[in-house]
Amino acid sequence: MNKLSSLSVVALVAALIAAGPVLAAVPKFTNGAPGTAMGVDEFASQLAVFNAREVADLIGAKSVTVYNYDTAWTDKSGKAVNLLTEDSQSIGLLREALNKNPAAVKLLADNKIKVDQVVDIVDVGGNVQLYIQ
Repeated sequence: MNKLSSLSVVALVAALIAAGPVLAAVPKFTNGAPGTAMGVDEFASQLAVFNAREVADLIGAKSVTVYNYDTAWTDKSGKAVNLLTEDSQSIGLLREALNKNPAAVKLLADNKIKVDQVVDIVDVGGNVQLYIQ
């Protein structure tokens, strides 16, 4: 009987390990209030460089705050608009990386966001800021 319960425990542990991705917590998406995004200058430095880790940050996030690019800033908004053109290459690389990750595409789609809307992903201690246009 003891041998049977040991085997049951092993089977249970194996099943939990296999189900790990299914049991992973899904981050809660909320809309960021207009004018509450990080500063434009700080955002500009984040956007200028593509980092493939951003996709993993999104998937592993505790929470995701979604900022609409048109309303994320109340000051220096003209500078923010220019960033879309100036940093189009890094935005394109991020979108390519997202499209290659089915979990990321599904997470975005489940929250009614298309990959082509994504401008940048910024991780702030497990809480992600997602900028879309």
